Amino acid sequence: MKLLKYIFFIVVLIISIIFIIKLNELNLVDGLPIKIKFPYIVGLTGYEDGIKVWEAIILTLSIGVFLGFAIALYQIITQKTEIISLKSKARRLRNELDGLRNQSIDDDIELEDNIDSDDKL
Repeated sequence: MKLLKYIFFIVVLIISIIFIIKLNELNLVDGLPIKIKFPYIVGLTGYEDGIKVWEAIILTLSIGVFLGFAIALYQIITQKTEIISLKSKARRLRNELDGLRNQSIDDDIELEDNIDSDDKL
């Protein structure tokens, strides 16, 4: 099953590369590729005119993958800490329950019958 998943991902990657190559070929103006200007990147040397369309697509997808990975990592760490705290709480309750099971019943319990004379029929 994992092999099929990997083959599927490789096919999607190849199709994406072909799409990006075709996109670069279609977006030409006077023989030059179209460039997109991004804020904060325009100020860098070599990018005053912007970046090519296929570079912009790869940049945005890479940023999305990185952010998705960071969010997933945060959720995994949060859930792991919650699991650890619940396991320690369950361990404490199990120890307390075992202590109560092993305690002698006859030693600590005193039964008293309190019947008032006013309650008699």
